[in-house]
Amino acid sequence: RRLAQSDFYRSRFFDAVSPHRAVELNFKHLLGRPPQNQAEVANHVALIATSGFTEEINSYLDSDEYLKSFGEETVPYPTSWNSPVGQPQAAFNRIAALEQNFAGSDTAVGTKSQLLGNLVSGYRLSIKVPAQVYRSGSLSQMGRTAAGSAGMLVPVKRNSADGGDSTPMRGDLYVGFGLGQRQQEVFERCNGDSADQITALIRSVYRQVLGNPHVMDSERNLTAESQFAEGRLSTREFIRAIGLSADYRRRFFETNAPYRFVELNFKHILGRAPASQAEMSEHLQRLAIHGYDAEINSYVDSEEYQNTFGENTVPYLRVATENGREQVSFNRHIALVQGYAASDTIQCASSLLNSVATRSAPTNWTNTTVRINRLGAASGSADPTSKRFRIVVNAQPAGGRQRNPNASYVVSGNDITSQLGYIHRRGGQIISVTEIT
Repeated sequence: RRLAQSDFYRSRFFDAVSPHRAVELNFKHLLGRPPQNQAEVANHVALIATSGFTEEINSYLDSDEYLKSFGEETVPYPTSWNSPVGQPQAAFNRIAALEQNFAGSDTAVGTKSQLLGNLVSGYRLSIKVPAQVYRSGSLSQMGRTAAGSAGMLVPVKRNSADGGDSTPMRGDLYVGFGLGQRQQEVFERCNGDSADQITALIRSVYRQVLGNPHVMDSERNLTAESQFAEGRLSTREFIRAIGLSADYRRRFFETNAPYRFVELNFKHILGRAPASQAEMSEHLQRLAIHGYDAEINSYVDSEEYQNTFGENTVPYLRVATENGREQVSFNRHIALVQGYAASDTIQCASSLLNSVATRSAPTNWTNTTVRINRLGAASGSADPTSKRFRIVVNAQPAGGRQRNPNASYVVSGNDITSQLGYIHRRGGQIISVTEIT
């Protein structure tokens, strides 16, 4: 309420814009949805005229809809993406028109309403797709020609079939490496956590420490879970209990090569790959001389663990660049991660043995590990959704009649429907779809 009634908010979204634009942005910012009809907008415009800016803001925050949707503690979020009960089908297109794109700012759109014409005329509203989203390279010519005055998508002619017209199905480069995002989700134990939050923490511990497994009920460490839920074990001690458990030992020690066991300990408990051959040798010697328990404890009791995760944070994959870590550590990290659905139990041999050993010798620094750019789909897979396909397209230039094969796409079977729809919307004609083996 204080932010929405502040001078900052008022100067941006009330004083500097038209009344209809102010109202539609209030709906977006405070209720997470677009206006449903012109009457709803008119009522709020009238409220502004009669009662002023403050009462307009209060009308959203004190409404039954706000309390039902967000309550006292939840930050408002866009609610129209999932077609909630009570909102018309057109709400999806309208919230898309208001959102514009991930990097868009409501102050850069302009002072005029984005929905006024649609609300007056009915439910016919097409989503405007900025054409520059689909083209790499220079955007200056695109902004003048293909985007047009309405900002709608127009097919673009290309001069070669080099695949330059392809667009990734997901926006983050790290998805291709099997990672959802650069900064991984962080789970931390806090005072007053509910039973559901404790359960989520336990799941995240199993997922991280056991390497993205499928855990049977008989494989769970119920004693440690109970002590953790009751607060008798910190998150760090719960991590230790899982690492010292018979299930962890069976999965990663008894069935794996020693190098593989050590590199997985680094991944599971410290969230990174080994830095050098010397670091690997230190842990291998400890394992041989002092045994299994001492090896696991050396990670959990290390200064690095304490400084990075402390007592309450669940270890996570440290993808982002950190001071003191070499560039090659990113490649090694990717080699260990494999992908979303990969499990650390399916491989027994070390992934980093050659890389770590080679990189430790200064004369061979050029022979660093090769980064595997995973596309999220395994070629030759028996599962159609995980196959890879190449789509060759004739893309029609704007206003032209002649078609030339000038674009190709490589997509997974899981994304092929979305990609075909994207091609058709651009006016392209599909020449062939072939599996990549």
